[in-house]
Amino acid sequence: MKTVLLTGASGFVGRHFARELRAAGLMPVGLDIHESGDALPLVRGSVENAEDLSAAFDRFKPDAVVHLAGLSSVPRAEAEPERTFRVNVEGTLRLMEILRRRHPSVRILFVSTAQVYGGCPQGEPISEEAAPEPDSIYALSKLAAEMVVSYYGVQYDMAVVIVRPVNHIGPGQSTDFVVSSFATQLAEIAAGRREAEMRVGNLDSIRDFIDVRDVVRGYRLLLERGVPGRVYNLASGRRLSVRGILERLCAVAGVHPRIVVDPARYRPADAGPRLDTTRIARDTEWRPEISIEQSLKDVYDDAVARTSRNSNAQNTD
Repeated sequence: MKTVLLTGASGFVGRHFARELRAAGLMPVGLDIHESGDALPLVRGSVENAEDLSAAFDRFKPDAVVHLAGLSSVPRAEAEPERTFRVNVEGTLRLMEILRRRHPSVRILFVSTAQVYGGCPQGEPISEEAAPEPDSIYALSKLAAEMVVSYYGVQYDMAVVIVRPVNHIGPGQSTDFVVSSFATQLAEIAAGRREAEMRVGNLDSIRDFIDVRDVVRGYRLLLERGVPGRVYNLASGRRLSVRGILERLCAVAGVHPRIVVDPARYRPADAGPRLDTTRIARDTEWRPEISIEQSLKDVYDDAVARTSRNSNAQNTD
């Protein structure tokens, strides 16, 4: 395996994954509707368009495909369920059909989500054999896409691996996601660009947060060592409340603002699943390496840098 095509290559995970692949001596190439910004060989296009997918395969002739592209925001999926299914399910079907017809020997890693298990506040860690119970449009769309991928793997003997990761955090993440949003607000407060007030949603939800750099290392190892036909959980094994994340970020930033609950950001408290990662550790020897403290420091430092760049850009306008 040498050339790896990443759909959604210009996104948060795609950019980190490209760096991981290069460091391992592999050649990342991409398909995305946006430019990658880091000189990644790229076809501009969408998984919604079969011609764009075909153009990427014709140009790069990859040995493996990692399907990252999709709508990943839970609130956005709830607001746009039809588009979510068009991108997440129909886009996956379109990809698999092109691979079946033209590149059936390509190795495929499909990135799903731990949210397919639904909310699991207590109990033993969940293995990959547990019955999925999706409780959001986003999770439902990813489970449906999993079924598409699994069908093609079984019916056409294609080398398909599915991974179900928990919530990613790390530098470069969109402020649509909670940890990056907190870090950006704190950086702006520390720089004097915002009143010392944090607008938050529900702080009582509990999540397993894992560093994106641990995530993409896991993806690379699954490409290299994952067993076709298997599903793999990927998690840090530590679950924290959103409140606890905010308190740690405040300590990193050295500011302690007033907390204001924003109704637009508020969702009922829930708890993400606890995942059993025995399988991925056994098959690939993967384990998380980056501490939550390091992750939050890096996220905050990235937010400070972005805030500074934005300030400088405004000053030169």
